[in-house]
Order: sequence, then C-alpha cells, then structure tokens
Amino acid sequence: MFDLLFCLEWFYGAHFCLGDSRGASELEKEPSIVEIVDTEFENSPSRITLLREFPETRIGDRTLGPYRIGQEVELSLWTAQHLVQMGYARFKDEEQLTLNTLSTTHYKETLPGSRQIPKLPRSFYFQLRRLIKELKGLEAKDRTKARDLDKALALSRDIVNIRVKKIASLGASGEQTTEVTANLTVEEQALYEKVRENVESWKKDILGRESTS
Repeated sequence: MFDLLFCLEWFYGAHFCLGDSRGASELEKEPSIVEIVDTEFENSPSRITLLREFPETRIGDRTLGPYRIGQEVELSLWTAQHLVQMGYARFKDEEQLTLNTLSTTHYKETLPGSRQIPKLPRSFYFQLRRLIKELKGLEAKDRTKARDLDKALALSRDIVNIRVKKIASLGASGEQTTEVTANLTVEEQALYEKVRENVESWKKDILGRESTS
C-alpha cells in the first residue's frame, strides 16, 4: 500500500506541477498547439478494465477506488494511464492506437491518385505521440522491439508528409470553408491557418493590399 500511495502522490504532484521550479520566463511562454492538445486529452475520460483489486486510495482531496477485478471504470486519461503502468488495469482496445491501426491509416493516406484528406480521429496525433513514446520505452529495455519502433516511425513520417503537403496546398489556395477543414485535426487546423495567413500576407506585400481582394 505504501508503494501505491507514494507513486500516486508523486504522479498527482508531477501532473499539477506542485512546487514548480521553472523560471518565470518559461512559465509565461505561450504553450504550443501540441501542449494545448495534450493537456486537453490527458484530462479527457478514458475507459480501463481492472486486472486486479485496487483498494480505496485517497490522494489529497481525491479518492480512487475501490475497484474489483474485471470492473470497467472511466477516469481521466492521465490517471488511467498511471494505473495501467502500475499493472492494475489495461486500456480498452478502442482507446489505443496500435501498429495495426496505424498501418490501416497509412494505407488510406497512400491510395494512388487520392487528392482528398481522409478524416482522422480527433485524438490521432496525441495517440500517435503516446504510441511512439511507448515503443521507445520498450525498445530501450529490449532491442528486439526496435523493428516495431522503426515501422511506427516510418508509417508516421509518410502519413505526416502526405497530409502536410495537402494542407499546405489548401492553405495556399486561400479556401476557408467548413468542408475544407472538416477532416483536419486540431493540430492540422492550426497549421492550415498559419499557411493561409502567411500566404495572404505575402501576396499583399508582393501585389499590394488592393490587388489581393
């Protein structure tokens, strides 16, 4: 029980940055779109299935459990992830991005002659970052896992490169409709807006503001 309490107290403290020692300039720095998205999804609900009994545990003003073996519960993702890492639970299959689902996404993105941007799950890149981080951790412990990591990175690069090219083309065209951005994730919408705004600004500098209307 001591180990469980210690781990959870450390995790909660780290997540909420208790006693944060970073400098003021770093704390005041505007967060990136990735940091914003990660924070949102880390606090989003996630379903897990208990693999062993989890006793009622109070952390500050929060109480977890008790949970029984086989029970399915919904917790914030970062809490659920910690219970999974401690061996108390596993994620539901549909909550995870795997090499198989990544390969399926890659197949759809690389269909010959396709100019459309296929729709991705809103949390795709968040899940992708988690998958790569997990595979890097496994590879560090077991070199035989390097093949899985290499495959995930290769598939990811292809998906990102293909979608970035299409998004850049859309942004440069100046189109700004719901139909255009409907299939983009939050990170991609931010990229699209940056490209569109930069291209419009460049056109105005080159042609004059009246010539671009």
